[in-house]
Amino acid sequence: MSSNKLISWFRRLREDWNRIITVARKPDRNFFSLNLKVTLLVLVVVGVLAYIIQLALTLIGV
Repeated sequence: MSSNKLISWFRRLREDWNRIITVARKPDRNFFSLNLKVTLLVLVVVGVLAYIIQLALTLIGV
């Protein structure tokens, strides 16, 4: 990659980041709380499923 292409790539990247920052906004308390609960629920479900699979494979002797 030539230096001009690299510099233009970094400029576009910085412009994209600035655009994202200006459009983004802080979530309100209820929305954040809901996202946190859903994320934790999914994490727990995946963890329980992994534990059950590991337990079943251990009992089977694989």
